[in-house]
Amino acid sequence: MNDLNRQAERKKILARLSIAIYKMTDEQLIALLPLFEDLELKDKEKLLEMPYFKPDGIVGAGDRQLLIARFFLLINQLSEADLLRFINRYEEKRFAMLRKFPRVPCNIILDLAANGRAINCFAMDISAGGMFVESREPFTMGQLISICFSVADAHPALKLSGRVIRQEHGGVGVKYEAITSYQLEIMKDLINRLHRQISSQLRAEQ
Repeated sequence: MNDLNRQAERKKILARLSIAIYKMTDEQLIALLPLFEDLELKDKEKLLEMPYFKPDGIVGAGDRQLLIARFFLLINQLSEADLLRFINRYEEKRFAMLRKFPRVPCNIILDLAANGRAINCFAMDISAGGMFVESREPFTMGQLISICFSVADAHPALKLSGRVIRQEHGGVGVKYEAITSYQLEIMKDLINRLHRQISSQLRAEQ
């Protein structure tokens, strides 16, 4: 790979990380700090200092911007090889929490929006990382969709963005494009309730 191609690839990775970092929750930003620990970087010890928490556990808006700026200072020091290592670690870290919650069967009514179309359909199974949507509507791989559904009377409708990552007969697999810590807690509660319902049904049938 020549220098121009390497520079272009580096810029693509940096842009991807920059967008991802801006979208992260406070907890996700702080969880990212250990990924730099074994890399040889200038002023690493200072830049990796943990931010101060407020009583509610949330980083202040000013502290958040400083934390993001620290990430950019670290990332811009990385060589091409270290950038590739870092992006792989980031992807593993990103989905580690989501993998803790298994996919469970369900029958949840969804309202989808895709390419200006409003679609009513069902989620046949769901996890904290994605869902399988039963629909006869045509979708394309990689297509972005908006998802809206009710999870409980105590919560407003949950609105998520997702991307089609799998096509099967009768439906598509959707991965959430981004999920906040608040949305993750709602999903966790929903999955736990679904697990309890399934367990109760199995006990009743025995």
